[in-house]
Amino acid sequence: MRKLRLEVSPGAAFLAAALFFFLRGRELLALLPAILTHELGHAAAILALGLHLRGARAEAGGFRLDYAGDTTPLGHALIAAAGPAAGFAYAFLASFLWRETGQDWLSLSAGLSLLLSIFNLLPAPPLDGGRILAPLLCALLGSEKEERIGRILGFAVGFILCALGIVSALKGKGAAPLLPGLWLLLREDL
Repeated sequence: MRKLRLEVSPGAAFLAAALFFFLRGRELLALLPAILTHELGHAAAILALGLHLRGARAEAGGFRLDYAGDTTPLGHALIAAAGPAAGFAYAFLASFLWRETGQDWLSLSAGLSLLLSIFNLLPAPPLDGGRILAPLLCALLGSEKEERIGRILGFAVGFILCALGIVSALKGKGAAPLLPGLWLLLREDL
């Protein structure tokens, strides 16, 4: 059995420090299983397609699984979709368990998993929605057009999230969409 490589970028260390600074222990406890389930969904799809999981990299934007082997564009799209699918399944299970046990952190975990899954399905690279769309666009339009459309979608989704965050803040409801919107707009590959 091969060893899996785990890399942690400086950006991931900064993200972890920010999470520990801004979140309480209960919130971290609720977030970790949601993230783990999401990544295990990707890993299960990689292995189900007969590909080789080589490692994982923690980055400022989250985790990225590294895999090798040949698959079709549909296979790459399925791998990307498996993370949010597992997140939705976990949200359902955690919600059910919360109703049965009354453990409030399960309700929070279900909500965070649902939120992360929906966010990850936005059609902007490097989110899973962008990774689902990219191989399909590449197969239909070619790689040059796919990259151009991906950059446009990344900018548009980032702009819309920033606008929603500003409008929400002006209405006194918080600016939560602003941070992921800025993250999408300030990515290096735009």
